[in-house]
Amino acid sequence: MADVKGTALLPKGDKNGLSAIADELLKEPLRLRAALVVFDCKRGVEDYDLSDTVVTVRVRRVELVLAQDLGAVEQMIRRALEFRSGQPTLELELEDEIRKAFEAMKDPESVEDPDEPGKGGKDGGPAQ
Repeated sequence: MADVKGTALLPKGDKNGLSAIADELLKEPLRLRAALVVFDCKRGVEDYDLSDTVVTVRVRRVELVLAQDLGAVEQMIRRALEFRSGQPTLELELEDEIRKAFEAMKDPESVEDPDEPGKGGKDGGPAQ
């Protein structure tokens, strides 16, 4: 199976919807956000010695998901992950991870710094 990596480049101009929130990203760098991404394959490099191929994807368009659409996007992510993994019910740990990520998107004050566990959340304790 080929491995996939991304280019560090986002599209230029109006195809990069994240440019509109650059200041917000700087103010709240740890806040989780969701985006819709359209991408294609920029190149594939095959290593014949290892029988391995690395595909590089290129982002063609990226748009921030609006707050009112987060519930629908969360359902789409769950459905896509269930399809990809072949598991009609996700493992509890994965369910919790997805739920917490989308809760954090809806309530930015609950974001926990992954480098400083126990320092996030509204009350200074662990983010729920």
